[in-house]
Amino acid sequence: MLVGLRILRRVAVRSIYVMVTAVWIIIAIVPSPLGAAENRIIPDGCETVVYSTNPQYPPYDWSIGKSFDGASIELLKMVMPPGLPLKAAVYPWKRSMFLAEQGEIDLLVSLRITPERSAYLTFTSHRAFPNPIVVFVRKDRKFPYKSWKDLKNRKGGISAGDTFGGGFDEYWRKELSIEEAPTMFENYQKLDSGRIDYFVTSQYVGEAYLSKKPLSHEIIPLFPAISTLDIYFGFSKRSGCASLVDYVSKRLMEQDKKGVPEKLLKKHLKRYREMRIE
Repeated sequence: MLVGLRILRRVAVRSIYVMVTAVWIIIAIVPSPLGAAENRIIPDGCETVVYSTNPQYPPYDWSIGKSFDGASIELLKMVMPPGLPLKAAVYPWKRSMFLAEQGEIDLLVSLRITPERSAYLTFTSHRAFPNPIVVFVRKDRKFPYKSWKDLKNRKGGISAGDTFGGGFDEYWRKELSIEEAPTMFENYQKLDSGRIDYFVTSQYVGEAYLSKKPLSHEIIPLFPAISTLDIYFGFSKRSGCASLVDYVSKRLMEQDKKGVPEKLLKKHLKRYREMRIE
C-alpha cells in the first residue's frame, strides 16, 4: 500500500513539473499582448527612424557633435514606440529639410506646419510644443511696435530656413525688407552692430541664445508676438515609418495633457543656460 502511494506521488509531482515547464515554454514563445501590440504599430521596413531638427534651436534642440540634445529629443523618446531605434542626422537646417523631402530622413522634429512643408511631410495632428515668435531689437534702438506694419521701412533679419506661420511669411516677402543669414549667431551680430534693425525668431530660443552669448548692447524682445502657432513633428511622406504618425500624435496628446512640453522647455532652458560652451 505504501509503495503504491509513493508511486502515485511521484507520478503527480512529475505531471506538475511537466505542466509548469510547458507553461513557461508557452510564455517564452508567445509574446505578451502589449509587446505584440507595440510590434504591430511598427510598420514593415521601419527598422530605424532617422530624425533631424534645427541644430541651433535651444531649448527645443541643439547639436552636440553627431547627436542632438534638448526638449524635443526627450519628448521624441517619450512618444516613439518602445524598442524602435532612433538615429540622429545632424545637418544645417535647410539641408535636413531637403533630405526629408527626398526620403533620406524619416522624421523632422519641432517645426511649424506650412503649405510648402506639407507637400513632403505628414505632420502629427497634435502639437509637440508652443513656440511664440517675437521681434528682438537693441534696447537703445527700440522703436514703437504694435503690429507687423510697424516693421516697414526698417531692415530685418531671419535665420535661413525659418518660417513663422500665421500669415507672416507671406507678409514679409511682399511688404518688408528682410534678409537671411545662415545662423542665429550672424543675425545677432548684425543686430548688435546696427546692420539690421530687428531680428525675428522664437522667444524661447532667442532668450536661450542671449543667455550664453552676451553682446555689446542689450537685446530685448518686443510684444505682441509675431505669431503664436505651435510646432509639430513631421514624417517624410517617402519614409517607410510615416504610418507611425497617428500613434505619435496620440502619445503627444497624452504628454500635453500632463503639461510635459512646458516642463521640458523649462528644464532644458535651465540646462542650456548652465552648460559650458567650448
